[in-house]
Amino acid sequence: MTERDVIIDGVAFMSLYHHDGRFVRGGGLFAFARRDLDGGRTLLHFELAQDISIAASPGHRRWGWAASQGMNELLVHIAGSQQRHGEIAIEAASPAIRWSLHPDEVGAADDPQIDDCADQPLHAAR
Repeated sequence: MTERDVIIDGVAFMSLYHHDGRFVRGGGLFAFARRDLDGGRTLLHFELAQDISIAASPGHRRWGWAASQGMNELLVHIAGSQQRHGEIAIEAASPAIRWSLHPDEVGAADDPQIDDCADQPLHAAR
């Protein structure tokens, strides 16, 4: 882990320039984020993708909105990482994490249609 890593709920995410998602070949979690003046992060969009290099790009449906909210960072956690939840180096700092999702995504976890898509491939559930 490096000083550029960001801890979200006990899991390390690599911090990248927001246009560098194209270099991340493979699946995992990613977040469009804004690095705030206090060193904390505001998460603007959070998603699981089969291929981050395709999903976390300017063509993403939330890219324009996130950019208008000050997105300046892409946070990435690669699927299959050997890190276990809570397995963080002692010297790691956890910046303040704030959430500011698109209004259409707030409350989406309570949407019963999401559960209906659970057995479908990720690209089919979108």
